[in-house]
Amino acid sequence: MLNLKPSSDTDRRTLNFLEKNPSLSQCLLEDCGPNLSQVSTIIEPVLSASSRCEVSSFYIQAVTTGRTAFLTTNLPDNRATHVTSVGTSWLVGRSTNCAISINNASISRCHAVIGHCPDRGFYIMDVGSSNGTFVNCRRLAALEQRFLNDGDLVELSHTRMEFFISGYSNRQPAHQDTQV
Repeated sequence: MLNLKPSSDTDRRTLNFLEKNPSLSQCLLEDCGPNLSQVSTIIEPVLSASSRCEVSSFYIQAVTTGRTAFLTTNLPDNRATHVTSVGTSWLVGRSTNCAISINNASISRCHAVIGHCPDRGFYIMDVGSSNGTFVNCRRLAALEQRFLNDGDLVELSHTRMEFFISGYSNRQPAHQDTQV
């Protein structure tokens, strides 16, 4: 499928990831070029996201190349990495139709949206959930957009996860109280 030659263990892990995610690999190769080491700089943080967790065993890793954005997570089962489709927004909730589906009765069917603005970064917005969305222990009002920083603690009801950001971006870090 891919005619790239791995030159390191990192490149081999990246190539394995790309082979498991063919639609994503096409976007990454268009954005980064055919240099596997360049693509590895985007994928390596995805492959090591769980080791960054400090306060929760769950994470959501947001990745952008500037043009392409996607999410990876170990929700809902903590045993595998799940990859969303490339996009600009992803629904999170209990429904199996959500990009990130979490089978937990305290999470609303459509609980929150994670979005990406290329010039501002990633944000989260509660879409009217019953039990709330929290960023760094602060509850968001319904439809309030909060831009996220690498390492933020996000809680959907009682489910805690750490939010990580990687990839290429020209945006400045969000401030704690930045809203749209």
